[in-house]
Amino acid sequence: MSGTNLSSPKISVIIPTYNRSHLIKDAIESVLNQTYQDFELIIIDDGSTDNTKEVLAEYGERLQYIYQENQGRSAARNHGLNLAKGEYIAFLDSDDVWFPDKLARQVPILKSAPDNVVLVHGYKCIVDKNLQAIPGWELKLRNLYTLAERGEENYENYLYSNCIFTSTILVRKAAIMEVDGYDTSIKSMEDLDFYLRLLLHGYNFYFVSEPPLIKYRWHGYNTDELSSDRSYLQVYEKHLNECLKLGNLDRIDKAKSLLYQGLAQAHYRLGNYSQSRNYWQRALINSWEIVLNVSFWRQSFGSWIRQFFLF
Repeated sequence: MSGTNLSSPKISVIIPTYNRSHLIKDAIESVLNQTYQDFELIIIDDGSTDNTKEVLAEYGERLQYIYQENQGRSAARNHGLNLAKGEYIAFLDSDDVWFPDKLARQVPILKSAPDNVVLVHGYKCIVDKNLQAIPGWELKLRNLYTLAERGEENYENYLYSNCIFTSTILVRKAAIMEVDGYDTSIKSMEDLDFYLRLLLHGYNFYFVSEPPLIKYRWHGYNTDELSSDRSYLQVYEKHLNECLKLGNLDRIDKAKSLLYQGLAQAHYRLGNYSQSRNYWQRALINSWEIVLNVSFWRQSFGSWIRQFFLF
């Protein structure tokens, strides 16, 4: 680690946290117990009001502790990035845990990969508050990772399905800085926006297949669906403008179609039925193939029925 190495560490590990003094030690221990040890550990405390500072004091110089006023996890990650000395960045949410070989499996891949491959990620294992595996998730996760397993991680596909989890990634710092880090105006889907911007810049990702890299803790404080849908709207509306900057007309049309569909479905889930129909109509005008989408018919007619019963 950087405390014992005068040269810059290869990796900067950044853990943003807020009021998780009861969980963060598990996250920190999983970093300190990595089989790959050339890293520095930076904790950004985003305005915690619990005893997080006291809990972390026992680690002394094994980590760098920074306190900031509460600004959200994107601002905390960006703060960590500005302090980071490593060539590679690894993020870890303070309620998640790494398997001991997480970094050791990823570093050689990024070292040997072409420069345009900037991010390595992989599977997660979903666990309960006591870090015990929750059965039944394996098939769902394999379905989620289908695109990644096939090497089809591109901008258009990620508009439809994002399969990266922040705690699994190892990414080149230079690429993060080139896209200006995380967008602090997006509260719960900032990671999707971040990956989309990397892909828009022409960068590629590499997927590490099983076994999993992390334990993702499922508890009552994970991001709720309502917040996620609102943030999806932010991301899709932002990228509806971003995709217009693309030079390839075919790519623009495909991206616009997916963005219209995403906006339509997010508005439908939020109960904004007229807006949902509006975006389904735009998607239909953009591509007649939308008629093959079951959601188009279900939500187009369902929005009228639901709106009727609201009045």
